[in-house]
Amino acid sequence: MNSERTTRRPEISSEAAAVDAVTTRVVELCLSPAKGGLELYVLRVARYLAASKVPAFTVVAPGSELEARLRAEGLPYRLLQVGFRWFPLAAARRLAGWIDTEAIDTLHIHWAKDLHLAVLARALASRRVRIVYTRQMAITRSKHDCYHRMLYRRIDLMLAITRRLQEEARRFLPLAPDRVQVLHHGVAAPLRPGDCASLRRSLDVPAGRFVVALFGRIEPAKGQQVLVDAVSQLVTRGLDVHAVLYGHPMAPNHLRDLEAQIARLGVNDRVTYAGYHHNPQEIMSCFECVVLTTYNETFGLVLIEAMRAGTAVIGTDAGGVPEIIEHETTGLLVPPGDASALANAIERLVRDKGLRDRLAAAGKRTADARFSEEKHFAQLLVWLRGGTTQ
Repeated sequence: MNSERTTRRPEISSEAAAVDAVTTRVVELCLSPAKGGLELYVLRVARYLAASKVPAFTVVAPGSELEARLRAEGLPYRLLQVGFRWFPLAAARRLAGWIDTEAIDTLHIHWAKDLHLAVLARALASRRVRIVYTRQMAITRSKHDCYHRMLYRRIDLMLAITRRLQEEARRFLPLAPDRVQVLHHGVAAPLRPGDCASLRRSLDVPAGRFVVALFGRIEPAKGQQVLVDAVSQLVTRGLDVHAVLYGHPMAPNHLRDLEAQIARLGVNDRVTYAGYHHNPQEIMSCFECVVLTTYNETFGLVLIEAMRAGTAVIGTDAGGVPEIIEHETTGLLVPPGDASALANAIERLVRDKGLRDRLAAAGKRTADARFSEEKHFAQLLVWLRGGTTQ
């Protein structure tokens, strides 16, 4: 997911203030080189911890997008280079040294590839450190072998971002059920709408055209090709529609395939690739609809951002998306990979502005109530400080 939040410091809720008396020192660990939703969530956590004055710093890989963003925002971080991913002894020793010298109480990890590094550092550290693991990716197979039992028995708490993911973790991972809790993501309400007129001019989109936006890493699993196909069908039906694709090209070959598909279908003037945007939520209200076409999105944070921005949404009926969208009430759901179904859903919103407005209004009310950033971080802070109840 290629979604970024605003750079304001989050407000501190009464729930967080209630545990301020408990001093907990935290390390956020994420050595991922990517710049998708997982990495941007780490950035948001770092901002929140700084705003709530929790003694904390983030450990990131040199040259990563996270390093650049943390440095730009003046947030505390340290660099850690892993030489041998499968047995990162030197990196673990360095991390263990920080745990000891900084009297760290909680190590909060996010990227699955950092799990064994965290466990090894915990074993090497002189002080007892809790490991909290926020899991954002689906779990598709059993991990009850000796290696994974050794790793997961050292995880104090796993935070799954959906109920479905919680069920997968309890089924596939060697963790006691009470060590797997659900913490839905939350997003901030947009600070202000973007300059929509200027944005559309920059995209060469004619005034009055119905514009659909898709935000996500450019890779096959995100399904941009499905939206391109749907736009082609809609143009054939005589509808004045346009799609704008935003995202970092994690799979450059896929971007080239998309460009070839767009040319083959003759929709060069109806589909625009706009690159990576640092703050998509700021511009989401400039579009008539935001879609998520991922084949199996674990959650779909971009949908919540669009809903809080007051924009109608369409998502795939898979993964954690149905925990966000109530079909026909707060948005529309379509089968993953079905371009015709997606085209039909978009056509409904094109032809029925009343439906579009109703879905957008209901989606905003639901997202504001269920998926606020303040509620999310208040509960996260309780768990980082050793709380066990929700």
